[in-house]
This record gives sequence, structure tokens and C-alpha cells, in this order.
Amino acid sequence: MRIKKELFNNSVILNFFVSLIIFISINIIASRIIVNKKIDLTEDNLFTLSSNTKNILKNLNEQIKIQFFFSDSLSKDIPQIRDFERRVRELMSSYTKLSKNIKLEIFDPMPFTELEDLATSYGIQGLQLNQEGERFYFGAVLTNSVDDMVVIPFFEIARERFLEYDLTKSIFNLANTEKTVIGLISSLPFAGGLSNNPEGPGYQNPFYLYENISEFYEIFNVTENLEKIPDNIDQLLVIHPKNLSDNLLYQIDQFVLSGKGATFFIDPFSEYEITNQPLNNEATNIPKSDLNRLFKEWGLEVQPGMVVGDIINGRKVSLGDANNEKILTYILWLALQGDLLSHEDIITENLDYVFFKSAGSIKNLNKSNDIEFTPLVSTSLNSMLVERFKMQFRADPEALLKEFVSENKSFVLSARVKGSFKSAFSQEELVELKIDTKKHIKKSNTSNIIVFSDTDLLSDITWLTRQDMFGRSNIIPTADNGRLVMNAIESMSGGENLIGLRGRGVSNRPFLAVEDLQKNAELLLKEKEDSLKLQLEETEAKLKDLKNDNFNEENISIEQTQTINDFNKEIFNIRKDLREVQRELGENIKKLEANLKLINIWLMPFLVLLVFYIFKYFTLRRQKSYYSKL
Repeated sequence: MRIKKELFNNSVILNFFVSLIIFISINIIASRIIVNKKIDLTEDNLFTLSSNTKNILKNLNEQIKIQFFFSDSLSKDIPQIRDFERRVRELMSSYTKLSKNIKLEIFDPMPFTELEDLATSYGIQGLQLNQEGERFYFGAVLTNSVDDMVVIPFFEIARERFLEYDLTKSIFNLANTEKTVIGLISSLPFAGGLSNNPEGPGYQNPFYLYENISEFYEIFNVTENLEKIPDNIDQLLVIHPKNLSDNLLYQIDQFVLSGKGATFFIDPFSEYEITNQPLNNEATNIPKSDLNRLFKEWGLEVQPGMVVGDIINGRKVSLGDANNEKILTYILWLALQGDLLSHEDIITENLDYVFFKSAGSIKNLNKSNDIEFTPLVSTSLNSMLVERFKMQFRADPEALLKEFVSENKSFVLSARVKGSFKSAFSQEELVELKIDTKKHIKKSNTSNIIVFSDTDLLSDITWLTRQDMFGRSNIIPTADNGRLVMNAIESMSGGENLIGLRGRGVSNRPFLAVEDLQKNAELLLKEKEDSLKLQLEETEAKLKDLKNDNFNEENISIEQTQTINDFNKEIFNIRKDLREVQRELGENIKKLEANLKLINIWLMPFLVLLVFYIFKYFTLRRQKSYYSKL
């Protein structure tokens, strides 16, 4: 028996040393062979670079220096910021591993040092932390070999999902210093020109957006007489296309199928066009544009002859003169904000509100997974389609409001469509157009377009005002239409790799159960508050009735006094209920958080230990059984 026990103890010791040797050997081998390898187990692959970024970095031929400024010493007590900084730093480090042309320098700008002066000189924003003047820095400066510079003044946690896009876009722009060329096709005087209306000014100034785009991009006017869209054009901007020739339609078709980006502004009813055309043309000219011949092959359609009305988001308008003024909701002028703007796309993620006029509806026709249709701007569920002829000569906001019947569905006003597109032109049509079929692209897997069902969102009067300031015109945006369009064009710049980049997840994952509890309690509080307000209004109305009956405080009857006292008690009880709801809310949240902490701190380690001891128990039992048979 003693010999068996000694054998058992020796076996345990031997197993321990063998396990230790194996563990050390694996670590040594892994450190030599598996260098800087990581497994990304996050839901959205937060710490894994996309294939688009990898392609851009592998083809990088320009020297890029990244100077990263982070106040490490001042952020010890801000864990959320430190977690985000770790993600930013690791992302930048992964860039340097993919490309030898990227160099990363990390600085901690301590207060009142030369490093802080350097950060300030670059334009890095410092957030003042205290009255002593200490500032917190969290930004970066990217430069190329000719000292072109891109400054990220402060890494906003709100833009975390677009972190990779922002960094890759900055590197791409520094490596490609030539201006992106935009091919413009427009039936509206977007670039200015002679007026078609003899009753108006002879020359129309360019849209402000055209001037804004011209500052950052080179614009090339694509006309009907061109046999082919030039190869140096990087993206297309198509505005209100009307009566385009088959040849130009084919050129647009092939441009999109080549993988280059295109942004389309289609309109079933252009208010700008009808306002700026001669009066004698109103009966014959329908101010519409249509590109469904191409769109239908690409999985979408702008519904012809129909305009979207939204009773929730319709703009308030004033009708009548000063003596008989009416304020009504004009269901065709849509002020859209909040969840009606996609938070998942770089184009609309940071916009507050946009303004559309007589916009159409974009319909998703795709029934397969080859094409991805992503709504960017949508209406509320309280919307309907209105036939265009009701606005042809003069829209009647009051009549439209009376005739409104909600279809209980949301309509898409802008969408990003990407994926596998087929050419809209058959073999027979190519022969008619005398097209070289050998160069014809039948299908593309990398097409990417953005479609808007409104052109009026581009016009100055829709989204900005001009003020004269000492002889200079001062532009004041009243909506985010300008940012919307510039974001769309920017997202289409840089080829398919940059276009393919999109928002990722965020590293800070909230407790959804806690948030749901808060939301439910807030709804309950809102109902209570509404009830209290209603009771107060009724009380004020009754008191007003008493005054109208010429009662004063001395002449109020006992019954009336009792009524007022009853109301005061009721208000007191409702306020008491409100406090009770708030107390229960706080207790429930604390209880839930305590349970979550208990699970994270104690339960999980306990389960790990339990599994370990169960495994150990059965292992020892098998060993005892084995040695007992010797």
C-alpha cells in the first residue's frame, strides 16, 4: 500500500513537471514563430483591419508620418477615454505593421511643456481640466513627404465607429495629392449659366454647393457630344437627368459597372425648375427627371409621378395675409432628423437635420443578396404618396393636408446601393449604338452608387440664407443639406477600397438591460407628467370659470373650496406617485447593477474554480483506480 502511495505521489510530481516543461516550451516556440498574432473575438471585429484598408496600405508609395498626442498622465481616472485611446493606438500600430511607409510617433504633452506647445501649434485641441490651466490632448497630425498635413484635432468617441474610415481617408488623401475629378451631368444650372426664363435675370449664378465642391474637387462638365466619359474622371455627379441620349446613358452604365462611384439626384417634381421656367412652358414641360432605365437593372426604382408627403415631418408654412393668416403643415416640405437619418453610414451619421422639397420615393427592387440597399434618409410611418399632377400648376397645402391618409409605411428618400450590378443594355442595343462589344462590361461586383429622390435639396433657397456683412456675403446654413451632399461626394472619392469602408461597432458596449429599464421608467414618468399637466390645466380652467362668474376669494362657497382642496390633494398624490416611480427606478437600476457586478466579480471565477476542482476530482479518482489495480 505504501509503495502504491509513493508511486501515486511520484506520478503527480512527474505530471506537474511535464506540464510545466510543455507550458514553457509552447511559450518559447510561440514567441519565436507566432509574433504579434492576435485573435479578435469582438462582435464587430473592432481590432481587425478591413480588407479595404489593407489594400490601400499595401499599395502605399508615399512616406506618411503620424504624430499621436495623448495626455496619458492626465487620463488615469477616465477609463472610457483610456479604452478608446488604446483602440486608436493599436489601430495606428497595425497600420505601421502593414506598411513600412507609415511611421508612428506617440507623445504625452505634459502641461506647460514644449510638447504641449507643439500640439497647440499643429491645431490639436486641448480640453481644460481645471483652473490651474492643465489641458487634456487626444489628437493626431498626419504629414507626407512634401509636408502636406491632415490634423485630427480631437478623437471624438461619438465617431468611434468611423475611426478606421477617418484614418484611412487621411492617409489616402496625403498619398494622393491630386484633386479628385468629378464628372458633372446636370440639366439644372448647377454651375451657373444663361437663364431659360426671359422674365428673370439673364444669368444665373452657380449654386453655392457647386462653388463649395469646386474648392476641393476638379469638376469636368460631361456633355452629350462626348463619345466616352474620360478615363481620368473619378466619380460622377448626375443632377436631374432629362432626355439623355442612349449613348450617354450607356456611358453612365459602364462607368458605374467599372466600380467607380456615382451620386444621382433624381426628382419627380423639381420646384426649382418650375419656378425658373417661362410661364408659357408650365402646361407642356413637366419638371421631372427619370433614370429608371438604368436603375431597374441595378435593383431600385424612383417611383414615377409620385411625391412623398409626411404629416409628422412636414414643414410649417404661413398662408394668407396678416389679417387672415393660417399656419399649416405642408406635407411635401420635409424637415427630417433623428432616427430618420441613418446612423450607420458616414454620409448621415453626424447630421442634425436635412430639408427636402417634393421628394420622390426610392423603391428597393432587389430580391437577392447580390445587392445591398441601405436607406440613408427616410420619412416617418405617417406618410403617403401624392400624385404629381396635384402640384403641377400650384400646390394647395390646405387641400393636401385635408386629403392626407397615412399609408402606415416609411418611404426612402435617399439610399446607398452597392454590389453586383448588371448592364442595362442588351446585345442588340450595343449593335445599334455601334459599341465595341469586347470592351462591354456585362456585370460588376463592385458597383456603388448613392441616390437622392430630390434635386431641390441642392438649391440655395432650401438650406441657406445670405447676409450682407460690410459688403461681403455671409452664408448661414439653415439645414445640413450642404454637409449631406459633401459627405456623399467625399464617400465616393478614393476608389472602391475607400468607398467600401463603412462604420464599425464601438468598444464601449452599454448594459442594454439597464438602458431598457431606464427607457421604460422614463415612458412611465412621461405618462404621469402628462396626467399631472392635464390635471393642472383643468384646475386652471375651473378657477377661471369661478372668476368669470364674478366670485372673489371671500365669496367662494364651501363646495367650491372643497373642490379646489380636492384638486390640490390629487395633485399632491400624483407628485407623490412621481417620486415613488423615480425611487423604484433608482432601486431597480442599483439592484440590476449589483447583480451584474456579482456575476462578473464572483460568479464567473467561482464557476471556473468549480470546473477545475471537478476535473481534478475525476482525474485523481482515475489515478487512484489505476494504482489500486497494480
